[in-house]
Amino acid sequence: MKEVPTLPSDSINKADIRVHSLSRTFELSVDLLHVEDITAFLRRITESVKEIFKFQRVSIAILDDERGLFTDHAMAGYSPSAEEEILSSPAAFGREEILTDFRDDCKISKITYFIPFEKQESPLSNFVAIRDKNGAVKPRPSPESWHELDLLYFALLNRHGDLIGYMQVDYPEDGKIPSRQIAEEIEVFAGIAAVGIENSKMYKRTLDLLSENEVKTNRILRLLELIQSVLRLDDLESVLKKATETMTVTFGFRKGAISMFTEGSAKVTVHSLVGYAADEERIVRQSIILKDTVLQDFKEEFRITRTGYFIPGEVQGDGSRFVFVENPQGVTKPRETPESWHELDLLYFAMYDRKGKMLGYIQMDYPADGKIPIKETMEAMEAFASIATIAIENSSMFKDLGEAKDQVKVYLDLLSHDVGNLVNPVNAYLEIVLGTTTLTPVQFKYLSSALEANRSMLHIIRNVRRSAQMLETTGVELVPMNLAKSIRQTAAEAKTAYLGKKVNVRLNLPDQDEWVVADSFLDDVIYNLLTNSIKYDDHDEVIIDVETKAAEFEGRNYISLRIVDRGVGIPDDLKVKVFSKDFRKMVRADLPMSQKSKGAGMGLSIVKALIDRYKGKIWIENRVYEDFSRGSIFNLLLPTP
Repeated sequence: MKEVPTLPSDSINKADIRVHSLSRTFELSVDLLHVEDITAFLRRITESVKEIFKFQRVSIAILDDERGLFTDHAMAGYSPSAEEEILSSPAAFGREEILTDFRDDCKISKITYFIPFEKQESPLSNFVAIRDKNGAVKPRPSPESWHELDLLYFALLNRHGDLIGYMQVDYPEDGKIPSRQIAEEIEVFAGIAAVGIENSKMYKRTLDLLSENEVKTNRILRLLELIQSVLRLDDLESVLKKATETMTVTFGFRKGAISMFTEGSAKVTVHSLVGYAADEERIVRQSIILKDTVLQDFKEEFRITRTGYFIPGEVQGDGSRFVFVENPQGVTKPRETPESWHELDLLYFAMYDRKGKMLGYIQMDYPADGKIPIKETMEAMEAFASIATIAIENSSMFKDLGEAKDQVKVYLDLLSHDVGNLVNPVNAYLEIVLGTTTLTPVQFKYLSSALEANRSMLHIIRNVRRSAQMLETTGVELVPMNLAKSIRQTAAEAKTAYLGKKVNVRLNLPDQDEWVVADSFLDDVIYNLLTNSIKYDDHDEVIIDVETKAAEFEGRNYISLRIVDRGVGIPDDLKVKVFSKDFRKMVRADLPMSQKSKGAGMGLSIVKALIDRYKGKIWIENRVYEDFSRGSIFNLLLPTP
């Protein structure tokens, strides 16, 4: 039985090889710190091994785990035809095919495998780029001779010991099987190659993560912009255009559209188109798209995400029902690869309102990279589609709100003008009767009560008008106003609002005028406070003290206005609430007994809103400490010019 050769020992001290090897490994180790082009780096290793250890061919291949192939071949010493043969024969470098050579009985060291042709189990037809096919079928000339089918592999392992590639050396120049010492020297280069591959993969993963984070950051920014559009409550067409543009740009599509269903119509209305040329857009908009036809695509079998549907072109037939295709020649062509986008592919995102009713759909078409987006991308697209749906709903509500506001304005105009025009003559007639007619005490009482009720009605109309004006007015210009003059005029007017009461408004004002920063509504502030104090005072004589003085608060100058009454007072837990617009909606049982018959109007909420507009302050104190029932003090701080 003929002896099967293995790697021989070499007692000769090849100092020149060792020095050359150490020098080159040092250079390569330094270059490991910044490996960007792994193919070029591996080619340098193969050339170094070929040169130093005198092999005619050296190659390195990297394992592609997903495809199960050894690819990215770096080769030194191969002719162009041999390289072409290797690159065009991927099946010969399948993981399982190569691993059959990594046998324990051929293992020389941890990473070195020598498989002599005598142990080859594969047929000659499985070998690629054999240099001498005649020599491949001949026996080994001598035990130390290299045979055409001998294989010498060096496994490339990562830090976890997993195989990530291999190095193969072939055809030693001296025609002899290399020694163990040579193999050990080559192992150093194989180790450097393994580290280079691993570092390159980590570097690529880092770049991929950076790119992915950049994409995600960009998507978040786009999403925030879309949310901002939602908050702005733009009109419907602006929202749809913004949503379409945002999705197409963010996710790299060349065309996008949003179509809506119309209540009571069988047709679909295309609202927004992005990326379509003028003639393409004209074709789409002039075409009749039926709702029932579109809904046939929204089947469970095509659902990718909660609202996302991908309908592959393979189920679309000849595409005759399509309104528009960009490339008619591509309709009949097969899909190039499983991940490639086809001319007849459809990607929809359904838009549902909060009640679950389908409003329409977003369609994305023609990805810029020509690939079907992955599920993670579709999920991100769904988030954008959801925000777009909210924007559409809000826009519709904004439109409805605008219409409702216009209707309310009609009612306000009716109340403040038409009703006011009817009440004013009644007020005038009652004043004439009371001023020119001799009446019995009973008649005078009833007519006075009627006039007082009529004036209260005018006061309500006035407050409604003022509230409407305040809501409609924006960017109000504040100017210096004469506070003393306003107090004197409104005090005189307030005393005549309740004819059944004897009212004494005692003014304690300085001789000189006092000016505050306000607007034309300043009179309404004082009038509402005075009439409020009169209304909630049941004494035979209503006494109200009004005083002003200069004040300073938090480094700013104000005029302090105090209105002191002796009415029913306000409990401590209600002192802040009385300024709320909702105060009059309180449960009747929660109101003080004396206020139940009078109600709680809107005057104080108007006062608070106006004081806030003036950048002033308002609060309530008890006239008598710890006894709210003996009257209130309304404190105001009004800023000076």
